[in-house]
Amino acid sequence: RRTSLRVAIGGADSGADAPRQLRPRRIQPGMRAKDLLNPLRHSDHKVLGLCYIILEILDLYGLMFRGSAYSADPVWFNAMKVTGILVTAAALRNFGHLAKSNVNKGMFAESRTFSYGFLVENLWFQVAIALQHVAMMPCFFGSAATHPTESRAALGRLGFFSVAMFWFIARGTFPKTSYVDWEAGNQTSNEKKLTKRQIGWINFQVKVVRLNYVLKSQVAVPYFLSLHMRGLLPDEWRFLPLFMSLDIAHNITTAFFLQTLKFHGFLSATAFSFFFNATAYVSNALLVYYALKAPVDTVALLPNLALAFVNLAFVYRKRGDPRLVQFVCFVIGFALPLLSHPAHEAVALLAVLAVGAAVLGVRAQRLTQWGARFTHAGSSASHIFLIIGGGVVLAAIFNPLLERRIANLMKSRTPADEGAPSRTATKAGSRAAAGSNRPPSSPQAVHSLAR
Repeated sequence: RRTSLRVAIGGADSGADAPRQLRPRRIQPGMRAKDLLNPLRHSDHKVLGLCYIILEILDLYGLMFRGSAYSADPVWFNAMKVTGILVTAAALRNFGHLAKSNVNKGMFAESRTFSYGFLVENLWFQVAIALQHVAMMPCFFGSAATHPTESRAALGRLGFFSVAMFWFIARGTFPKTSYVDWEAGNQTSNEKKLTKRQIGWINFQVKVVRLNYVLKSQVAVPYFLSLHMRGLLPDEWRFLPLFMSLDIAHNITTAFFLQTLKFHGFLSATAFSFFFNATAYVSNALLVYYALKAPVDTVALLPNLALAFVNLAFVYRKRGDPRLVQFVCFVIGFALPLLSHPAHEAVALLAVLAVGAAVLGVRAQRLTQWGARFTHAGSSASHIFLIIGGGVVLAAIFNPLLERRIANLMKSRTPADEGAPSRTATKAGSRAAAGSNRPPSSPQAVHSLAR
């Protein structure tokens, strides 16, 4: 703003008939390495990013070689995930000049970067992965057998699940980007720079990202959470869900550092698209090995497979009546685990869930998906009701504040039209044209007016 005001005042002082129309600054690729590594540029973001990379290495070392000590130390266990939230918060503060759009065509495109809306969306995933990682702590092992009213520790777990429930409900408040835009940006931006084979390679990597997201978020993560909270996850397989957590963290944090290198020309788009999925290939290979070597728990697997099918067939494609789909999500997510309940209790619980689906309406789909992931944490209908009810209450209290904050973040800080003059320049030009005020001539006066 200070620069804009000085330019506008300078134009008026030189006798220009109209103020100079200022265009918003564009990011130009091709930054030099010394500028990229300069600690004085976005210093908070770079310091936090360096800490994150160090903690990521320590996390990998801990889950592979020091599993018991790693899980028993809450600071070591959670430090990287908390730092990831701080890294994204610092990025939101430093990179407000990015396009305020939910369309994210620059992720895999050569010499292009992501949108600010994608950065805001990434904040939701950072908190979600932190909550999922916390749920894998030893204190939650076998918690499905503990009712929330039996002990103080169980009440603490109930509070945690209510907060997690609230955060899942809050997903609708954050921007939503589409993987289809990644392919569109690749086709549009790279067609004159890359060969057809390279473009096809990048589009293949985008499809891997989509399938990996559905597999991990809808099936693998809730499956291992269910085993952990029912006390059925063997120690020799505990590293697998923790490595999946590291894989997801790579996609939402470390890959953004690589994307910066790609944008500034230090890394090609084809290489970046592979590095983005590198951890996904490893974790999916481990999942296949687990399916071949370990007994699969159908009680945990089948409801989540059914939910993934419903989401792929109806929700993601926006087909059918949303309320009917939401009710199907409720039934599928809870019906199979009810097989171990007495008939009258199962019927009563289904009736309560059906009424909840009708009352919650638009929110029901998000509630049911989260509820299905933590179905096995509840030993009775009252346990499930308390978890969902606590999340709804928190959402009712905090969602308005969250929506207001995100709306302020997504407001453009630059003019909507590229050629439009800034507000400060327009006011300064109007005063100069009217001749009512002479612009200050000294630097001190300019500085005072800019402030």
